[in-house]
Amino acid sequence: MTTSQWADLPLVLTSEQAAKVLQLTRRTVTNMLDRGDLRGVKIGKEWRISRAELMRFVEPDVTPVSQPRQAADASSMDAAPLVIDEGGILVVQAQPLQDLSDFVQRERERRIADQIGQVMP
Repeated sequence: MTTSQWADLPLVLTSEQAAKVLQLTRRTVTNMLDRGDLRGVKIGKEWRISRAELMRFVEPDVTPVSQPRQAADASSMDAAPLVIDEGGILVVQAQPLQDLSDFVQRERERRIADQIGQVMP
């Protein structure tokens, strides 16, 4: 697919829509999601797959339309993750290979402490 064709897709697709893009059956796509070959989010009984994930799966060397490619130098690899709070949803931007488990735990503890501080002044 070309960049403009990717941009025409919705940001989040159902498993049925993703199956059409990948020219597979819906069952094959859901099997791939269950195995982890394709990443998605299960909401109830239905899967949702991002356009960026489909791009990564089909064309691993292509940067998603909404994300400019960054130079992979030593300074960017050591940079702290960028945290954005979008209406209560924590969005973390980090290097793909960076282990975020410690960061996520610290952020979780900080948010819990903030909430306790609001309830118990």
